[in-house]
Amino acid sequence: MREILTASPATGPFGPVIGHLDTAVRMVCAATLWLTFLAMLIPTFANAVLRYTTDASLIWSVEIVQLTFPWFIMAGAVLAAQHGRHIGVEFFLTLIPKHWAQFVLIPVQLLVLMACAAVAYVYLGFGRFEGGIEFAAGDVMFTSLGVAQSWSYVALLIGYLLLGVTALTTIYRLLMGDVSPHQDEINSIS
Repeated sequence: MREILTASPATGPFGPVIGHLDTAVRMVCAATLWLTFLAMLIPTFANAVLRYTTDASLIWSVEIVQLTFPWFIMAGAVLAAQHGRHIGVEFFLTLIPKHWAQFVLIPVQLLVLMACAAVAYVYLGFGRFEGGIEFAAGDVMFTSLGVAQSWSYVALLIGYLLLGVTALTTIYRLLMGDVSPHQDEINSIS
């Protein structure tokens, strides 16, 4: 498990900072995955047991899943990107010849950075929605939980910010000649 959470050391002048930053991102994502998984599993399981044994249900169990699911998905996407296992990148690398794959990693990471910036731009209210995505959700509350639904949207902003950090650290590692998290995919291309 430690290998999954601890990033490989990076070289260059900012190497130690990059290694610690990647490790911190991985640990935050792993903790978020576990907490949200349990927050979805336990009430859902309890609700199933209640329905079959007493014909009653936990009204708030659906809302807790709606609140935590975006956090679960974004944490998983960031952790996958940290390991170079994000489906879009892996699929793209298998479509091109091996000698080209090494040269497209930085442009792909730059595209990821641009997407992250676009999400932050819209979320923070500079895009189409006046007031941002949080405003688009309005002040609608989860009825049983009493929590604003906009907390689900915060997962998008934080997730994309962490994806952006991951793209930056990957670019740094590639420029310093470090082994890329995508190296396994490049080596497996025939």
